[in-house]
Amino acid sequence: MTVKNRRDYPRSNTLLPFEVRRLTPGERKDIRCRISTDTLVIDDAPPRLKDERLNAWLNVLNAKLDYLIRIASPPQEAFIPLSFELLNISGSGISLMMEEEVAIGDILEIRIVLETYPAKVLYLLGEVVRISETPKKPNTSTVSIQYLNIDETVRNEIIKFDFKKHRERLITRKKP
Repeated sequence: MTVKNRRDYPRSNTLLPFEVRRLTPGERKDIRCRISTDTLVIDDAPPRLKDERLNAWLNVLNAKLDYLIRIASPPQEAFIPLSFELLNISGSGISLMMEEEVAIGDILEIRIVLETYPAKVLYLLGEVVRISETPKKPNTSTVSIQYLNIDETVRNEIIKFDFKKHRERLITRKKP
């Protein structure tokens, strides 16, 4: 028996900084998905590596790059403190782990920072369509969200990111 793939867009599991907030009914009106490059992103250090020397070198490099970006960047619209979390993203929706309780039908705004320069912050609007328990993570749910009011510019940024991630994985597999 063949199972048909019902997905319209490729999905990518990745670590990205993001933040989620539930929208009130008053906020839902006239809000759309959008992209911002006028936001200064302050992220946690990337996940630690087993090689301590490489870890120390990457942290020094990260600090130097942060300094250069700060002095070269124009004035920013906002500061967003975010941490890296695992999520599954595609052109039609996103699946992520949350400790906050949500219900099916809730409307959420998800801010995600794509790994580009300058950093692109996506403000995604979506409806919770599925909630499941997260194995090995007590008090955490895996929440599936379908985008609402997304235009093709925002969707194309997500699709480009997905293809970039898939390409990186293919290249990594081919290396000896």
